[in-house]
Amino acid sequence: FSFLIISIISVFSQTENTAVYANLVNPISITETRLLHFGTLSVSASNPGSCVVAAAGTRTATGGVVLTNVSPAATSAAYTVTGTANLTYSITLPTSNVTATRNGGSETLTVNTFTSSKAGNVGVLSGAASDTFTVGATIQVIAGQVAGLYQGNFNVTVAYN
Repeated sequence: FSFLIISIISVFSQTENTAVYANLVNPISITETRLLHFGTLSVSASNPGSCVVAAAGTRTATGGVVLTNVSPAATSAAYTVTGTANLTYSITLPTSNVTATRNGGSETLTVNTFTSSKAGNVGVLSGAASDTFTVGATIQVIAGQVAGLYQGNFNVTVAYN
């Protein structure tokens, strides 16, 4: 007799050692470095209008609004963004009207049509992990608007893409 011995090894389970990774980035932050100011202007008693401060800082008027050179000067808002170098981020601006109320009174103005200096509201953090951008908007002035300093607030949000 000859015996043939065959060894059969059954494999009922297998293990694979799998790597795990996590890429942590620095938190993104935004700091206002200059506020949005429409400067000094006046409006006709019978003709409403608007004043636009572009993201680049230029100012134009329509309708009964007259621009003056009286201080303070008009400025677009400016921001510095910091985070992790070479990452892109998106900018979210107000999409609804913002109200500015006269100091010491109850009269209001409407601010809207916010724009940023970044194409598509997208920026890129530099190799030094920072970037800057500006924001402009339009203020709507009713005919015969009560004179005074009007003030309001709006939010600008940045987030990594």
